[in-house]
Amino acid sequence: MSDARHRDRQPLNQWLMLQPSVWVPFVWWALVVASVIASFAGDPGTVCTVARPCQPDAIFPMVVALVGIALVAFWWEPVAALAAGLGYAALSLLFDPSMPGRYAGVLVACAATAGLAVLRHRRGQQAHVAVEAAEVSPTVTPFNPAAVEGRRRRWLASALLPVVGVAGLLLVAGSVLGYRAQTAGEQAHIDRAERANARVVTLTDDNYKQLFQLEDGPRAGQKVSIEVTEELDQGSRWVVLLDPQDPTWSRLLSEPKGYTYWFGWAVLGGCMSTWALLQLLLAARAGREDQAPAVHRVRVAHDGRAELTLAGGGSPVATVLLGGVVPSTGGRAVPARVRGRVADGSWVVIETDAGALPVVGPVRSVRRWRDLNIDAGTHPLLGSIVGRSRGVGFVARQAFFVAFGCFMLWFALGEVGATWDAAHGRGVPGSFTVIRVDCGGKGPCSHYGDFRSNDGQYSFTDVELVGDAADVGESIPALYEGHSGETPDEVFAPGWTGAAENALFLALGLGFLLEPLGRGVGALRLRRQPPTGRHAHGRS
Repeated sequence: MSDARHRDRQPLNQWLMLQPSVWVPFVWWALVVASVIASFAGDPGTVCTVARPCQPDAIFPMVVALVGIALVAFWWEPVAALAAGLGYAALSLLFDPSMPGRYAGVLVACAATAGLAVLRHRRGQQAHVAVEAAEVSPTVTPFNPAAVEGRRRRWLASALLPVVGVAGLLLVAGSVLGYRAQTAGEQAHIDRAERANARVVTLTDDNYKQLFQLEDGPRAGQKVSIEVTEELDQGSRWVVLLDPQDPTWSRLLSEPKGYTYWFGWAVLGGCMSTWALLQLLLAARAGREDQAPAVHRVRVAHDGRAELTLAGGGSPVATVLLGGVVPSTGGRAVPARVRGRVADGSWVVIETDAGALPVVGPVRSVRRWRDLNIDAGTHPLLGSIVGRSRGVGFVARQAFFVAFGCFMLWFALGEVGATWDAAHGRGVPGSFTVIRVDCGGKGPCSHYGDFRSNDGQYSFTDVELVGDAADVGESIPALYEGHSGETPDEVFAPGWTGAAENALFLALGLGFLLEPLGRGVGALRLRRQPPTGRHAHGRS
């Protein structure tokens, strides 16, 4: 929910003023990111040897999951995000080898604990404000099943919490099964593996793989690409494991590969299920409230939410999600009996004369975060800047769309001929050997290497492969689509993959370009249309 003011520019009431300020999420995000940076900066590193091999890190994937929840969920679910932050801080204190990371974990734990205490206190104050504003109703009008006129059915909304809970459980179960299956497969390779001595011949690529040249054994002289934990010195010698039944499998003896990333997915699934279960328990507790309901005003909106206005208030302060069969209030705010704590994040039970409203979500403030109260009335200069920035931002956004769309089209149109020929197998056939892989930018990784035609006529170094992928050291078929032996920037894999990727870039470019052009054409047509109605004849 945006923290912006309503269009009517009404002042915030006491209930809404108890929402945390909009700067709070940014402070939390900065603190969590700073703690992650401190952990990486202070990491002493691990030296892996044959005598003391490194073990798979089971904690890091769980930390990644908790940090992601703490960062992403804070805007919408601050309590869940702070709880994830506490879990992250606990893991940092117990297992982080970096001392700066542990100190940063202490700060995160203190901030999360303080944040939970403040939210609890403020929501208690919101509930108190709602009680003070409401009129207590000693009687409740019973639900009338016959009053079905104007009802709407919203079954998907009512299934939201169960679906989230079940999806979380499935994610946990799938993670456990995936970890066991991959670990069993890895152990089968290790049981069959043979040892060989190898020498490091390249630096690490973006996938943190290095190329090793085997010096003994049945495959002596061959090169294999192996993922490493830390970059190894070129020329250094190491013991590697090779599976005689699977030539694509190779490992360093000092660095056994683990599949602990499944632990991160399991933590994410567990958090989803726990959140859904807690919400269902809070909803059940609200239904068992034995206190007399308070009378407020409720309006059922067209988007399936009920807008809640405190008694004596002029505008809604919160909404609740409705599901199942939703009674209509005729588009008006009508008196309703509300049981439960009327506070952001709490659950309530709402009954009107038309029947009970099927509440399937907690109370959500219409302002997720309290704004900084910058408006033209109290700060004329700042208010003017904010007002002008909206128009400037719109123009800048449209200009960016046009520029980016033109760039995408220029890039894609230049590849149409080459990718089309490669899709039909036309071009000079040859072999491409991957030398390095670059995964630093957005999207898929880029593969660079050397190309040599089958007839030996063309040979190019440090060119990019389009339409396929391979590990460092592997050779795959490719096509040279240039002319007269000119050095290309790219060679292309046979097949339709490159053409499909290029078509996607074309579609993206057209989409970015047509959106602002469509707005411009629509505005031009509107201006050229003759006026209608009372404006058509001018003033009398």
